[in-house]
Amino acid sequence: MPSFNNTELTSFLTENANIMRLSTLEPEGHPYVTPVWFKYIDGAFNILGRKQNKWVENIRGETKVGACVDTSSAPYARVIIKATAEIIDDNWFGDWVSMATRYLGEEKGNEYYNATKNIGRVFIKIKPITMISWYGSDWHPKYYEDFGRPPTVN
Repeated sequence: MPSFNNTELTSFLTENANIMRLSTLEPEGHPYVTPVWFKYIDGAFNILGRKQNKWVENIRGETKVGACVDTSSAPYARVIIKATAEIIDDNWFGDWVSMATRYLGEEKGNEYYNATKNIGRVFIKIKPITMISWYGSDWHPKYYEDFGRPPTVN
């Protein structure tokens, strides 16, 4: 169960359309998890929300967040993120067409972008404190102590 090196990590976070599962904290302390599109750039995650999103309101109250970016089929890979969230702009109208086409494909992404680009977004930067990554189906060596090495799954 190896970790990504820096090049592999950047590639995993930029060269595919994996969804981030962002966890914010509700006012009473319960986690609230929602899927979001993201753009990883300069060591941080840029995400866009709407003022009415519950998770945006949660960030206004508590900037500590967690997230997971992973694959849902083999070969499995995942990045677990502990971070702080910062609202950069509460009514942002910048260019996010590359994010739309990344997740929806060229045609549908452009169509969605053009239909909604005049609706202000909340631009949020997720700044990682720690990122733990791994890929493959093998166990971490710390789990071998009690049970020995499991058979390798091909």
